[in-house]
Amino acid sequence: MFRRATVALVIALSSCGVREVPTKKTHWVAGPNVGTLDLLGVCYIEPATAWAVGDIDLRGAGGAIYKTSDGGATWTAISRANEVLTSIHFANPLTGWVAGYAGAIERTDDGGTSWKAQRTEETGEVLNGISFIDEKQGWAVGGSGLVLITTNAGDNWEPAPTGRVEDLWAVRFSSPRLGWAVGEDGLIIASDNGGRAWTVQHSGTRHALMGLAVAPDGVAVAVGEGGSILRSEDGKSWSEIESGTNVMLSGVAAADNRTFWAVGSQGVTLGSNDGGRSWQAVSGVSARNLNSIGVAGSGRGVAVGQRGSTQLLRD
Repeated sequence: MFRRATVALVIALSSCGVREVPTKKTHWVAGPNVGTLDLLGVCYIEPATAWAVGDIDLRGAGGAIYKTSDGGATWTAISRANEVLTSIHFANPLTGWVAGYAGAIERTDDGGTSWKAQRTEETGEVLNGISFIDEKQGWAVGGSGLVLITTNAGDNWEPAPTGRVEDLWAVRFSSPRLGWAVGEDGLIIASDNGGRAWTVQHSGTRHALMGLAVAPDGVAVAVGEGGSILRSEDGKSWSEIESGTNVMLSGVAAADNRTFWAVGSQGVTLGSNDGGRSWQAVSGVSARNLNSIGVAGSGRGVAVGQRGSTQLLRD
């Protein structure tokens, strides 16, 4: 259940040849180190504003929730955390949620300055991903097939039966009713009733799927171990897409209907400008493992990872 915090540090695979970046209009540059601890999640919803979360200091100093207001050039620790935080999601510039170890979920209504716990912590429970489709309806996923749903901005979180024991790593919905979660052993589960019931979809892979993104037009892309990239247009069938790499891909984001970005171990960064049908590698910006990526439109984004490393998308 503790895979995300450690997998990037223990898996060392090699990437294949680098091809040209998929768009001439944008480029990636190295960003500043944000603290010294691993960053595991990032959310970027405006051209200049993003938040990042991650590991905690085992010596007892805690961890931090970081914010940038200048597109990633500088970051400030705006709040402290007592648990490892794996995921962060903002529905608007003021309202957001974090999730992590011990089943922790907290909400902010003031842009991250203060946070209110929304769940009683559960020893041994791990939440790996959290996502909202609006300011009220959201989902969190975690270890041993755990799915939680809320329809009131997180004031109440209810478990949804999945019948699975595999760890789930990411969840996304394309509408209030239709969504997916991905996890270990190539698991993809889907819901057409807002997350109250889930069915297994055939993925065609046994590789763990670590990241999931859905474009505005409903095209879904999942990424994971061994450079795995899966794509679905109808929300039911998934096709394997050649990635050009065999390293772990940990995060993926959709900038618009055509533009996707994915990141992973050894700083690998891939881009697609045809709706995820083909992917090209970006020349190395960072050699450190990247765990998560967020974008705000096709021209701005940030990826975060090992030892506070960041990588910035510029137009």
